[in-house]
Amino acid sequence: MTRKNPYFLIGTLGMLMTSIFNILLETIVAEGSFISSFSLLYPVFIAFLLVGAGNMVRHQHRSHQIN
Repeated sequence: MTRKNPYFLIGTLGMLMTSIFNILLETIVAEGSFISSFSLLYPVFIAFLLVGAGNMVRHQHRSHQIN
């Protein structure tokens, strides 16, 4: 198994954990005040995902050119 890019891993786990916590807090507390705090976290982890995916694609492209 190849090692994944750490940015991709951070972005994936961050998105999963943020969405799980968002769903749990929204079901427990009916106010909806947590939406604003989570709206800042989603773009941060999406950026990590995009950087990690871009690095993986660029690395894969380089390895195909060598072979």
